[in-house]
Amino acid sequence: MRITTILAAGTLAAAGIGVARLLQEARHQKQRNEVALASMQITWLSQVSTNGDLAAIWKPAGLDVPAYQRMMTANRMLCQLTLRHRLGFVSERQLRFHASALGKNAAVQEYLKRFGSLRAEEAAEDRDAAHFTAVLIDAAQT
Repeated sequence: MRITTILAAGTLAAAGIGVARLLQEARHQKQRNEVALASMQITWLSQVSTNGDLAAIWKPAGLDVPAYQRMMTANRMLCQLTLRHRLGFVSERQLRFHASALGKNAAVQEYLKRFGSLRAEEAAEDRDAAHFTAVLIDAAQT
């Protein structure tokens, strides 16, 4: 083999490793961003579901504070499951199991009845979120 061929092969291998490393770092950064955003959302849901004054400010018209707080507690549970699923800690089979269990909860059913279509609309542009929402709504209806 000629030395230039060996050098070219080595350069290509190093470039391939560099590209793989960049792709892995981008995926990890996306996961860190998802965790940070979910953490902010879960923290806010925790606050609104335990602080009646805060819930009174954010509740939709025609909904009483205790009902809104129950629904936001349900939403917090769903957000926690969503994050676990997005990070790969919940398999498809486990997702269906958890969705079925949560779907039997009265607060989750109440939440989905009131906000399910909004949640589905919000998830429409994100394939994973749309799938999660569809599984959840299906499980709650059965």
